[in-house]
Amino acid sequence: MLYMNRRNITAMSAALAAALLAPAAFAAGTAGSPTLDVGDPAPVLKPAKWIKDTPIPTFEKGHVYVVEFWATWCGPCKANIPHLTELAKTFKGRAEVIGVDIWESPDASINSMPKVEKFVKSQGDHMNYHVAADGNDNRVADAWMKAAGEGGIPASFIVGKDGKIAWIGNPALGIEPVLEQVLADKFDVAAARELRHKQVGPAQAINTALGAKDYAKALELTDAAIASNPSNGRAYEMFRFVALAHVDIPQFEKIARDTITQANGEISVYQMFCSIPASEKDLSPDVYKFGRTLVDEALQKKEREYLFYAMGAEMASQLGDKTGAVTSQTAAVKAAETDSHCPPEFLQMLRNSLEKFKTAAGA
Repeated sequence: MLYMNRRNITAMSAALAAALLAPAAFAAGTAGSPTLDVGDPAPVLKPAKWIKDTPIPTFEKGHVYVVEFWATWCGPCKANIPHLTELAKTFKGRAEVIGVDIWESPDASINSMPKVEKFVKSQGDHMNYHVAADGNDNRVADAWMKAAGEGGIPASFIVGKDGKIAWIGNPALGIEPVLEQVLADKFDVAAARELRHKQVGPAQAINTALGAKDYAKALELTDAAIASNPSNGRAYEMFRFVALAHVDIPQFEKIARDTITQANGEISVYQMFCSIPASEKDLSPDVYKFGRTLVDEALQKKEREYLFYAMGAEMASQLGDKTGAVTSQTAAVKAAETDSHCPPEFLQMLRNSLEKFKTAAGA
C-alpha cells in the first residue's frame, strides 16, 4: 500500500520538512482519538483557494463526491493523478472528483500556493478534475485528515448522496467498485465502518498514546499489534522506535545500530533514526547525544548533508548548545545552497530556522 506519511522521513528522503518534522507520532496530524468516521456527516470543504475547474462550495444532497488529499512532494500522490483523471472521466455526470493539496510546508511563513499552482498548471489535461489547496493553517487537513485519524497521503473520502462519509482509503486501491456501489445505493456503510475500525484501529490507538505522551502504553500497543499480525510488522516500526527512544534508551540505541549495520550503513536508515531525536522535544539528553553521533557518521557519507546538519542543529538546541545549533544550521544552509535536490522553499525554511537559532543564541 503506497502512502506518504507526513512524518515518514524514510519515504520522503529529499524533503527537509519531513526530516525535521519526522515521526513523533508517525502520522503528524493523528494524535488523539479520531472524531470523523465512516457514516459521519462530511465536514465543510473550504480550501484556501480553488486552483482548477469550478469551485464546489457545498456537497449537494443526491450527489456523490470523491475528495482526495495529496501534496506536490508526495510521489505516490503524483503517480495517482492519471488514475484520478480517468476516474473523473469514467464517472463524469455521476460523481465529482476533487483533489485537495495539503501539508505543503511546516513553516507557516512560507507561501506554498505559487508552487502548487505552478505544478497544477504544468499537468494540463493530465490532471483533469477539480483541484484546490489548503492554507498554512491546515484548516481543511485538520477538519478531514486529522479528524479521521489519517496521516498518510494519498487518501480519499467518498461523500455519499446523503452528505455523509461512505468510505475512506487509498484512491489507488479499489475505489471504483466502492464508488459504483455508492452510486447505486448498494454500499454497506456500516460494514465499511466496522472494517475500517479493524484496519486502522491499532495505529490510531498508538497515536493516541503517543499524543498523550504515554510512551509505555504506546510501546505495549505497538508490540501487541506486531504480535497479532507479524506480516504487517513494518507498518509499526516507527511507532516502536519513537516509543523506545523515550522508555528504553539502550534498546533504542541497539536497534538503531543493528538496523544500520544490516542496511550496510544506507543513508536513509541513518536519516530515519536521526529524525527521532531531531523532532522529539522531551527525550533524555543521552538520546540527543546518540543522535548527534549518528549525524556525524552520516555526514561522512557526503549525502543529504543539509538534512543531517539541520537535524544536528535541532539536537544541539535540545541539549542547550545554542552556539552549536547556529554552527550546524549555518552548515545546513550552506550545503542546501549547492544541493540541487533541496527545493527553494525548504532552503528558505532552513534560513528561517537559522535566524531563530541566532536569536536564541543572542547572535
